[in-house]
Amino acid sequence: MTQQRKKYLQQAGILLAVYLFLRYLLPLGMPFFLAWLTVHFLVFLQKWIRMRLLPLGICFLAVCILLIGAGVLCGCTLLYEPCQELIPVCRDYWSRFSEHLVWIPESLSGFLMDQMPTVLSWLFGIFIYLVSVLFLAKDWERVKGLLQKLPFFTPVSRASGRMAQAFRGWARAQGKIMLVISAECAVGYFLLHIPFFWFWAILTGLVDALPVFGTGVVFVPWVVIQILQGNFAMSLWLAVLLAVTWLTREFLEPRLLGGGLGLLPIGFLMSVIVGLQLFGPFGLFSGPFGVLLIKELWAELEMQGLSGNSGPLPSGDDKTSA
Repeated sequence: MTQQRKKYLQQAGILLAVYLFLRYLLPLGMPFFLAWLTVHFLVFLQKWIRMRLLPLGICFLAVCILLIGAGVLCGCTLLYEPCQELIPVCRDYWSRFSEHLVWIPESLSGFLMDQMPTVLSWLFGIFIYLVSVLFLAKDWERVKGLLQKLPFFTPVSRASGRMAQAFRGWARAQGKIMLVISAECAVGYFLLHIPFFWFWAILTGLVDALPVFGTGVVFVPWVVIQILQGNFAMSLWLAVLLAVTWLTREFLEPRLLGGGLGLLPIGFLMSVIVGLQLFGPFGLFSGPFGVLLIKELWAELEMQGLSGNSGPLPSGDDKTSA
């Protein structure tokens, strides 16, 4: 077998292994994978917070639960008044068309019953994640030592290290852009007298930071609704705010992101579309992640080939013989 053909087979093996990992293994072990990432982040935080890993993990989870509770409470507070206004409208429509809508309660109850296993599965997964964070924080060094004995740990660790470094730079730049866009939206919402303008501004900035999405996801339907309602002045100002936020991202993104994650925009979009087709909604993130992982493992294969190592994944027997 020639060296070139062997390299192609190794690349195909990496491609197949990443697909199987994302398709089958990662969904099954998602709580443990997220717990691993969380504890890895806590180890990074230890550089600034002088605290043992387990107490730091407990504090981190407590803060996350408090923030989620505060977000739910804030959302319920914001939605309470619109819901109060919507209930009489729904009752009026129900009284008019109740004889034609008798199928709705049955369909709704059937839908809720079908979704119940999914909800319970999510709740159980969250519980497993919380427990896993505590256990990993308690035995982090021992778990890390066991993983270092795996034959493929070294190349995967180097590849994931480069991915983490690129992601940190990308997240830092996205955070700065999100802050600027949220500030612009806060000023615009305040001038338009929108209640709780700061909350909706932060939410718009978060949506803009998501892959593929942008402020257009928020503003375009909003502008259309305002036009249909006859609020042409409001729709005009929202369109101006959309243009300002879009221009801000177009101006800041190339200056702050640089090379970004190492994917061309068309490659990133293709990875998202293919990920959605292969993995469902989870593919929005696993698609780009899989492409980056394949790219870095192939780069690791090239580096090992240049250094004279014929295989990308050295086995334990090779280490012993060496």
